[in-house]
Amino acid sequence: MLEAPHLPTRPSSTRIVTASASGPDPDRVLVFGDAVFAPGLPLHPAARRTAQALAARTGRGADVTAVPWSSWTGQTLVAAGNGIHLANHDVVMVCLSGSVVHSRTTTTAVVGAAEEALVLVDQLRPRLAPTAEIVLALAHDEDRTDLVAALHRARPDLVVLRVEADATSGVPSFLLEVTQLLLEQQRSRAGSPQWLRSTPQPFAHRYDAIRRLGIVDAPADAALDRLVQHMTELFGTKGAAITFLPEGRQWSAASTWIPRGSQALQDSFCRSTVLRSGAMVIGDAWDPDRPRIARRGRIRFYAGHPLESVDGTRIGAVCVFDPTPRREDTVELDLLRDFAVLARDALYRPEDSTRFGSGGAHRTPVA
Repeated sequence: MLEAPHLPTRPSSTRIVTASASGPDPDRVLVFGDAVFAPGLPLHPAARRTAQALAARTGRGADVTAVPWSSWTGQTLVAAGNGIHLANHDVVMVCLSGSVVHSRTTTTAVVGAAEEALVLVDQLRPRLAPTAEIVLALAHDEDRTDLVAALHRARPDLVVLRVEADATSGVPSFLLEVTQLLLEQQRSRAGSPQWLRSTPQPFAHRYDAIRRLGIVDAPADAALDRLVQHMTELFGTKGAAITFLPEGRQWSAASTWIPRGSQALQDSFCRSTVLRSGAMVIGDAWDPDRPRIARRGRIRFYAGHPLESVDGTRIGAVCVFDPTPRREDTVELDLLRDFAVLARDALYRPEDSTRFGSGGAHRTPVA
């Protein structure tokens, strides 16, 4: 009878987490299982370390989503990632361990292990973007050269790597190198996940994510209130807000200068911000030579960044605004994204399980 393999000790987590590193045009990596992460770290800090290491190599931002999963349990990848939109991710890493890798010594057993792994991948593939890359990471102490060869023969399009999980003090450098190369190649392809993220997402995805979050019409949140106050101080604006775009209206969960609560969509700059993956900056909304985004009101300067759920679904925006226009090239876009990440982490804090559906990110302390 097979015994479960010994894996690095890690505080248990049943929640999907996302960690981010600063930088423009962030890449999104989805990881099933924790074998590629540094052992001994809780899942969110380990994912954050991976995001930071990847961003340091690419020069762009990075979002790493970690899904607790083990091939030993027999749970499918689709079931483990239930409730998240997999198509938002550029690279998907599947950490194979347990029954897929463990104690397979005969040729027949190795072929069987390869077939099991490919069944998992085939179930996952239809839910990914067509050009998304899948990396199979074999996490086990034993030599798995035979299994790697069998997987390569069966599916040349997959990237198969062996990970020394018990000796890893950080993210393996070769894994980062391979991921960087995959991302660079992918960006040149038509219909890549990066390109898809620059286009409007299905409205239904946004509405569903907001509904599961339960933030609309909820009482004020002290963490979000501190965030918007901090935003006005750092950007030097009169107003700041954390907004959501449920069906038919805009809801400001936290705001300065403009009252929190519901606003009409025709008054909303943020309804345009959620249509794209990066920041939107308007130096002067009253400029007659620029297209009008919202009804003319008190706001002349606006800068917003999409606020995402843990799977990359754009649910609203973090924004700063002012009655005085300013130059668009003076806005620190990386700082604006950092506030969007802080807001996401505050919203998806695990200690408040009523505020999200399938999973959430661990809360980052707010200064």
